[in-house]
Amino acid sequence: MNMKSKIKRRILAIVLATLLTTAIVVSAFGISQTLKQPTKPLSALQTTAQNYGTIKLDCNYSEDSHSLAVKQTTTYINHSTQTLYDVKFHLYGNAYREKAVFPAVAPTEVDRAYPNGFDAGYAKTTTPKIYVGGDDKTLITVPLAVGLEPGEKIDLDLQYTVKLANIKHRLGYTDNAVNLGNFYAIPVVYDNGWQTYDYNYNGDPFYNEPYNFDVTLTAPAGYQIATSGTEIEPHHYVGYLLRDFAMVMSRDFKTLSRQVGDTTVTYYYLNDEIPDISLYTACNALAYFSNTFIDYPYSTLSVVQTDFLQGGMEYGALVYISLDVTDQLQYQGVIVHEIAHQWWYGLVGNNQIRTPWIDEGLAEYCTAVFFETHPQYGKTLDSIATQNQNSIAMFENIMDEYKVRYTRQMLKRADEYRMPTEYTINTYARGMLLFYAITEKVGYENLNQALAHYATTYCYKFATTNTLTRALEDELGYDLVNFMNNYLAGRQDSVL
Repeated sequence: MNMKSKIKRRILAIVLATLLTTAIVVSAFGISQTLKQPTKPLSALQTTAQNYGTIKLDCNYSEDSHSLAVKQTTTYINHSTQTLYDVKFHLYGNAYREKAVFPAVAPTEVDRAYPNGFDAGYAKTTTPKIYVGGDDKTLITVPLAVGLEPGEKIDLDLQYTVKLANIKHRLGYTDNAVNLGNFYAIPVVYDNGWQTYDYNYNGDPFYNEPYNFDVTLTAPAGYQIATSGTEIEPHHYVGYLLRDFAMVMSRDFKTLSRQVGDTTVTYYYLNDEIPDISLYTACNALAYFSNTFIDYPYSTLSVVQTDFLQGGMEYGALVYISLDVTDQLQYQGVIVHEIAHQWWYGLVGNNQIRTPWIDEGLAEYCTAVFFETHPQYGKTLDSIATQNQNSIAMFENIMDEYKVRYTRQMLKRADEYRMPTEYTINTYARGMLLFYAITEKVGYENLNQALAHYATTYCYKFATTNTLTRALEDELGYDLVNFMNNYLAGRQDSVL
């Protein structure tokens, strides 16, 4: 076996150990436990939603061509202080093209991603008088006839077709399901200029403002459809203040539902041998995070087992759980992690390209605290922290042994990491341990209270390293600036 093969096999073991830090043991006692019921201020949600734009999607799925024809109307509001003379959108379907400059899948994962060999996808627009640019044609520019002043709104129409690749990814189809994540044209964030980023395979290359969604889907008979929205009539869905909207379709879904407060949690599964436990875990996580931080504001949560390359993926009010996670102990941990993302990136946004450690680190920390506070699962905050520390040490030992360069620097952009494992170690493992280090000083209950303050302050907004630090300082009474700066810079002696 050559050196590269040895590195690849040993790194794979670290990835599995790092991502799946939430192995659990579920007891009969746990299933019968009464859930605390969060409340959902729907009227407040709708009132706040009036200040945000709307994306209306009329979608028609062709099973023969595996393509989605979309007519889109976006009510765009200029929230900046500048007069805008164009509006930009990301259309990520072209990231799946053959020979993409910034492909959706890392070279080392191509064989796993494409179950039947490589298959290209693409997006083709038919809207006149727009410009499609970027190295992979994933950027749309819509010129405006008249400048859009601050606070003004405008309706913009787009029409396009997305050809799906045969791929186990956010957007694609397999024999089991059709994944429709990031399928539509999403407005680019304007913050001192348009924040355009290329797609990349490290992490989640997204930076989205909340929008209200009105989605209609026409699909062949026989499909069950999981969506981010609430169904108001057959195949017509609405969702308020979501950073993204996703759908998953399958002819083979089985479903279980349970009410948690005003939220209906539905588990769509294909081959889960313990679906009652998986649904229970999802409901328990939703209830715990709602009561610990701020109320989950949506009327539905879809937990969807589907073909997906990684362990899971979060969208507004919908999460993917990968069929590839076959160990049921690990599977429950993925459910909790992805539901934690409903708070960190979903309700409280961040730039996932520039600061991916914020939402991933918080999701990992919150997963660990969930298990700490639910002893029936058999995991603790300390044991999960130790597992992350061991994963980091193993990774660094392998890199040192083979003289491969790596970084402890956590302020790198996601697309600047040289390998997916390095990204995973720095954003998930080191990210979780950053928050764990704070709990060692103040206790997890106090940190949770500070995070509730952070969530209240930045709900439906964007947070940065500085605003997160200040929010925690306000509640904890500690000067966190030096600690955070040292830790994020990768200094080993960083202590609070």
